[in-house]
Amino acid sequence: MSFLHHPAFQSLVLPFVLAVAISLLLRPLGLRWSSLGAALGLLLAMAMWPGFDWPAASRAQTLPWLALGSTLLAALAIALKAPGTRAMGRRNGLVATVLLTLIAFGLGAWGALGGSLLLAQLALMLATVGGVAVLWAWRAASVSPVSLLPLLLTGAGIALCLAWLPAAGPGAAEGADVDDPYYAPRWK
Repeated sequence: MSFLHHPAFQSLVLPFVLAVAISLLLRPLGLRWSSLGAALGLLLAMAMWPGFDWPAASRAQTLPWLALGSTLLAALAIALKAPGTRAMGRRNGLVATVLLTLIAFGLGAWGALGGSLLLAQLALMLATVGGVAVLWAWRAASVSPVSLLPLLLTGAGIALCLAWLPAAGPGAAEGADVDDPYYAPRWK
């Protein structure tokens, strides 16, 4: 297995590097745009892995599309200077991003213990870019509520996919392949 295809690289290193780089590149456009860097980093990381499959044959394959749609809506809101694009205060921004990151780590644990390594890896991608949002809110003292919307909706999508997993039991191993097309762990 090459380094680029290793799950730790795909879920931890790649989203972090992309989110930081995009946030720094968007910094000259203003704080509204640079706070969107975490969502764009998640979107590009999901574009590289697992990718955009159409038609989405499973619930997990809809998550990159959900991230794309919500990021486009957030970018449109920022471009139109809609309400909710103004930066929150440092304290409120830190609290919101830290809670979002902790919830994403919880989703990752739920996915790993629930039997879907794909959803656990996607939740870790979300937690990683959430960590970048925490760093950005702390360092730049700026985070826009609209820029957190794609992260929140992707987290809700992961939670729904985890909630709809087949129940663990003797017959659950056959149903796991249907919803987890990339790989389906079989816990012994």
